[in-house]
Amino acid sequence: MEDPDAHLPLIVADLLLIHPPAFFDFRERRDIYFPYLSTSGDVPITPLYEYFPLGFKSLQRILSDQGHDVRIINLASVLLKYPKIDVSSLFRSIKVRLFGIDLHWMVHVQGALAVAALLKRLHPETPVIFGGISSTYYAEQLIRYPCIDMVMRGYDTHAPMVQLLRAAGDERRYHGVENLLWKASDGTIIDNGFAYKPQNFSCGVDWSSLPSQSDCKGLPILEVLSTQNAGCVYNCGWCGGSREAFRRINNVKHSLSRKPLEEVELEFSTMARISNQERHHFYAVGSYTETRERLNFFLDQVAHSNFKFISYEQFRLTDEETLRKMAAANKYTSITLSPESHDIRISKLAGRGTYSMEEMEGWIERALDLGIYEVDVWFFVGMPEQDERSVMETVEYCGRLLTLFKGRNVIPLLCPMIPFLDPGCNFFEEPERFGYRVFYRTVEEHQRGMERASLVHRINYETAWLSRADLVRVGYSALRRLTELKVEARLYPRGVGARVCQKIDEALEFIRVVHEIDCMLEPAERQREMDKIGDEILRLNRQVFCSGVGNQAFPVLREIGGRWFDEMLWESETLER
Repeated sequence: MEDPDAHLPLIVADLLLIHPPAFFDFRERRDIYFPYLSTSGDVPITPLYEYFPLGFKSLQRILSDQGHDVRIINLASVLLKYPKIDVSSLFRSIKVRLFGIDLHWMVHVQGALAVAALLKRLHPETPVIFGGISSTYYAEQLIRYPCIDMVMRGYDTHAPMVQLLRAAGDERRYHGVENLLWKASDGTIIDNGFAYKPQNFSCGVDWSSLPSQSDCKGLPILEVLSTQNAGCVYNCGWCGGSREAFRRINNVKHSLSRKPLEEVELEFSTMARISNQERHHFYAVGSYTETRERLNFFLDQVAHSNFKFISYEQFRLTDEETLRKMAAANKYTSITLSPESHDIRISKLAGRGTYSMEEMEGWIERALDLGIYEVDVWFFVGMPEQDERSVMETVEYCGRLLTLFKGRNVIPLLCPMIPFLDPGCNFFEEPERFGYRVFYRTVEEHQRGMERASLVHRINYETAWLSRADLVRVGYSALRRLTELKVEARLYPRGVGARVCQKIDEALEFIRVVHEIDCMLEPAERQREMDKIGDEILRLNRQVFCSGVGNQAFPVLREIGGRWFDEMLWESETLER
């Protein structure tokens, strides 16, 4: 069955979960600049932040188990992979009972609202529901948007979503759906309360089916992950998932909701069915919050798997017994540390500071001797009392690590914390106390911020030590210097390093040009000047928003498609027509 007004085969389901791009109409915009390296994290993504929340996958599993047909589309990935596709035609080819949009990370606010508005125009009778951390935080604001019919609050929405799909189409039954904030047919806003907050994180992910990599040329990005909990026992002030942020956003006393061990075991059983599992990288999220008993159980599961490479985040310096067990479970085991700064005083202010750099260096030596294959060390830009000099001293410290452990897979990385400080985190809630200034407080302010031409104006905060312009300038300059150090240490080939440095130089220069225009107060003059550089904006944006993506650890373009989050709903042959 096909819709005569659509160009794609009709998709019929109960629920379609949609991951929006951070900026919806990015493809032909000549008035907003997305510079190279505006994301510099570990995950290979573009500034559209096409990584969708893992909750999409667990929702799909539990709702499917209840007999519902649940589909996922990563609209960000679709638009990157197939840049000429018509989104209205795509949405007209979908018939569902409910559209679900994630607003988990606030960086997606512009894209999420634009997608919701388009859906409401094309499918006025189909409810649109928002969910995720940011949706929970801003629920009362979001429900007032005409394009949003419902907001589902909470860190675990599995049971409430089962209730909602059972009630779909019967407004009288919506009153019994836990955690739901919704509009009645007459426009009245109804709050069902926010009471479903389980201690156990109820559902694991079924990893047995992944997006196809068949049409990817070169090196596909093969990765899966597991999170063992929601929330955190630690309290990093910048993090929207920290102990106090979790309690604040969800209005709970506990700070952690753990996944039952039987669900962890189920996840690993589905991973065993992944085609070519031995080629995949497995990333363990949140393992640093596990008890020893639970972590040992997890490591036993890893030992029975057949992954090529295993990564663990660790908050403290892992003890030797655990290191031995990690190394024994997989010979290509990587550990990620995040001290945030080489200066332990700043590290403590950021919420870390559990070890000095001298202690870390000694630990790295022991970890490598015990069989750990790789250690990644993350530093941030945008922490309390961190000025330009401190950032550049951190970069030079990265050079020390590269020299000290040359050839031994010790990789320092640097992440400017842009564009957004997480709403709900301690620094966002009490900015003056920690030396921060927050520019955007509401949903609308964040949406308008994301539509500014200049990356500087898209950032929602600055510190007493680094202005928004400094966060960009210093962050990019630090990344450039770190790239040079990695070339000197032969971590990057000289040609790769030269290309990265050239792109950073070009980005810094054009950021300056765009920002000067974006600062013009008179709208007509600003528009005239923006029109003059519109072609160059479009050209540079197309270099970033192409069918390839790299990351800081592997700064070579690899084709989009086949990543675990590249759910595209239709087969590639259909989307290419």
